[in-house]
Amino acid sequence: MKSFGKFAQRAVSLSVVLIGLAACGHRASSGLPAAALLPPAPPEPVANYHLRLGDELDVKFLYQPDMNAHVVVRPDGRISLPSAGEVAAVGVTPTELERVIVERSSTRLRNPEVMVLVSKLGEQRVYVGGEVLHPGFVTLRSDMTLLQAVLESGGFRRTARLDSVLLLSPAPGGTFSAARVDMQQVVNDGVPERVRLRPDTVVYVPQTWIGEMNDVVDLYVRGLIPALPRVGVGYSLSQ
Repeated sequence: MKSFGKFAQRAVSLSVVLIGLAACGHRASSGLPAAALLPPAPPEPVANYHLRLGDELDVKFLYQPDMNAHVVVRPDGRISLPSAGEVAAVGVTPTELERVIVERSSTRLRNPEVMVLVSKLGEQRVYVGGEVLHPGFVTLRSDMTLLQAVLESGGFRRTARLDSVLLLSPAPGGTFSAARVDMQQVVNDGVPERVRLRPDTVVYVPQTWIGEMNDVVDLYVRGLIPALPRVGVGYSLSQ
């Protein structure tokens, strides 16, 4: 009797699983967007803007106007000032940069007071790698989708694994939030995209199923974004 009871229990469990699979299949065939196409969780609000490559800055000395300067954040992430020399600017807020400039300038100027104003934002980019024709970066446009970024990189190669495209989005603390996106549904079935890209997002199109995220981050993300500031190895993966 015990054996029959165990068999009955397993049969009931199997029935529940089959009913669940059937329900999933019905939802998938109804044309609704799959869960994998939903965008990652929105980033936490950031109190202050962090400077990026290409940003144009007006550095104003309130009591030494002859030291005022209009500078551009260079590809190495620095700016040059007569009073402070070489100063790292990428990844810090204008207020933090003001404090650094005051500290550096204090050896040459008496009681300097500095104001940093962002006069123009630098070009924002999305990085696309893996099985696309022209890996590299594309200029981010307003409301840009993942497929649009791939098409600007020449489109998918024949060897691309469309159902496991990796989307790495910058997250607070200099880390990435990682998610797989099923682009096969978009390309083959016309499922509308809901993901909208943000600055410094990485789109990686694999040739095979992505199993180990650390390999992707180490081998591809760092190669695509050599100058990206404050990039950490931490990430969270959404299935």
